[in-house]
Amino acid sequence: MRWALKKLYRIAGNAYWKIFGGFLLSLIWFALGLALIASVVGLAWGIRCVRVGIFVFKPFGKQAVTVFDRPLADAAWALTFGIVLGTVAVIGALSSLLVPIAAPLSVQWIKVAKASLFPFSTYLRCI
Repeated sequence: MRWALKKLYRIAGNAYWKIFGGFLLSLIWFALGLALIASVVGLAWGIRCVRVGIFVFKPFGKQAVTVFDRPLADAAWALTFGIVLGTVAVIGALSSLLVPIAAPLSVQWIKVAKASLFPFSTYLRCI
């Protein structure tokens, strides 16, 4: 019974997330990933973008664990695309706090911001 209720909350949370910004942000991640995959130099970054895009599409029920094991890749990412995508996620978190019913989304926005800034050191797992 508890598992079914938890699954129902995940489905409802992900649907709510997609309506209020998650769908558009995941499309941005997928487009960036495909553009980077098209260039041979950005293949590793593009694959990571697609993985983060899948996470951004359905963040409820997933956990982002950050272990800084690739500092050079994360620094290069943060200086190019990460700062922009991370700022978008932080703005989304702050705007979610303005509306009481959207407050649970702020936790998801913070998870997305962490994955946006450090995608090479953030491991995404289901909980």
